Amino acid sequence: MSTDHDEKTEPGFAPTALEGRLRAIETVLTTNGHVEKAKLGAFVEVFESRIEPHAGTDITPGAPPEPDQPAAQVGAQAMLAIPRDAEGPVFRERWEVVTFALALMLAERGAFNWGEWAEMLGEQIKRLPIGGERDQNPTYYRLWLGALEQIIAHKGLAEARS
Repeated sequence: MSTDHDEKTEPGFAPTALEGRLRAIETVLTTNGHVEKAKLGAFVEVFESRIEPHAGTDITPGAPPEPDQPAAQVGAQAMLAIPRDAEGPVFRERWEVVTFALALMLAERGAFNWGEWAEMLGEQIKRLPIGGERDQNPTYYRLWLGALEQIIAHKGLAEARS
């Protein structure tokens, strides 16, 4: 299935739940002026060449974090494990590129700092159930998408500017 964010006209196209969530985020952030659509498009275009469907974009959670381990520490460790090769970050699908780009653009604008991001990402990881999805090795960028949603809610970025 294509993950292009442009409207699809072919019969039977239905975006995945992740793509739908990401479209909603992208719409809110561009509408509220937190992200420039043209700049996002240019950023995504640069990283689209880094899409490798068989790239190692899974995380290996291993043992669950200790209950008393701070979320920021868990997230910081995960940030160091960003899927990459010798040239930089790698992605499996376009939605991962868009998620990555939105997070970088919001940080660049000062919407959050990387310490806050590490905490939100760590919270996503700590919420993974033991068994089930944890054992299925969720994609790294699915956790980024959850952290992005959490940052947007926490910072009030979904609220219309006055």
